[in-house]
Amino acid sequence: MKERKLENWISSYMEYMENTESASILHKWTCLSVLAGALRKKVNLSLGRLNIYTNMYVILVGPPGAPRKSQAISYGVNFLREIPDLVISADAITPQALIQDLEASAVDEPLPEGKKLQHASLTVISKELESFLGQKGENTKMIVTLTDLFDAQEIPWKYRTKHYGTNTIPSVFLNILAATTPESIVSSIPLNAVGGGLTSRIVFVWAERKEKKITRPIETSEELKLKDFLMQDLYVISRLAGSYNFTKDSYEFWDNWYQNYDSQSRKRKCVDPLFNGWYERKPLYVQKLAIIIAASQGNELVLKTNHFLEALKILEDTEIPMINVFKSMGRSVIATDVDLVSKIIQSRKWVLEEQLVDLTWRDIDSAKLDNVIATVIRRGFAKRSYLGPKGEKGKLWYKYTGPDY
Repeated sequence: MKERKLENWISSYMEYMENTESASILHKWTCLSVLAGALRKKVNLSLGRLNIYTNMYVILVGPPGAPRKSQAISYGVNFLREIPDLVISADAITPQALIQDLEASAVDEPLPEGKKLQHASLTVISKELESFLGQKGENTKMIVTLTDLFDAQEIPWKYRTKHYGTNTIPSVFLNILAATTPESIVSSIPLNAVGGGLTSRIVFVWAERKEKKITRPIETSEELKLKDFLMQDLYVISRLAGSYNFTKDSYEFWDNWYQNYDSQSRKRKCVDPLFNGWYERKPLYVQKLAIIIAASQGNELVLKTNHFLEALKILEDTEIPMINVFKSMGRSVIATDVDLVSKIIQSRKWVLEEQLVDLTWRDIDSAKLDNVIATVIRRGFAKRSYLGPKGEKGKLWYKYTGPDY
């Protein structure tokens, strides 16, 4: 195994991305997804009857354009493309094409001591989730397929075709990095699929705005050198193979954390009940991230306590704004309007009622606006005031009182 140029691939990647506009959290999860894809099914954490692999379904979510989701993905995928034997799937794909790409990725991987590992490892990159997942009502097969493949079982995955009977793919590993908006989630994921099934297996990474403005994102000589080191080390990381082991301390830490973890705790970072299923799977993502973090820091297949602590910190930072992801979803006919009005009040901090009407009348009539405002207030996102921010009297104001993400 070659020596590495960098002590920590993740922190070096984040340093390399400093001179870009994408929100930092989007770069972080793109980086983690890139590492997951590079590792493929060649490494795992053995838990006796279970093997944990690094594959993740990561969806970057935010308003159109603002946080630079696609840019973050583009920068990351450029690193993956430099690994010669790594298979990346097309942006727009059908369930049939996904299966064909998985079949094409199947290899007999040579391992130490003359052994071989047969696996089909595929990373899907999609800058528009809808182009990959398909439209709601027409994508049931894709949703079921993705849900089934997430577990990365060791046994061959069998599927039935219309004309050729049953085909088999050995030991599937599917890793996904995609981007979308809250509105696109509404159009591509059925409400009855939210909370469990596929969405409970996805890490939704929310960002509201870009990190900074960069007029000309030119790479400096130092950045080009760092990029070269990142490329070289990612190739080394992609050669890792085998099972990660706990240290005595890290096992005690993990056992204590897992035994005391409460998925339905009132103290959890995201209280949206649509994430109840996700919180049931949070321990699995802690384990996946711990493996990725360990791989980013050295060639030794050992999980240390600090790897789990870093994994927990990354997830907790991601959970806080997660409540924004499904804000346009729901059976309520005013769900989208409530979100719109909340955003307007949040952006202005204080807004006159007549200004609010002027900003929304094309979408929300007067009677409906009364219902929307009542809902916004009862959610705790605003309050009425007959005194303005400077003590003005005689008009009705709305003051933002919700969380600041």
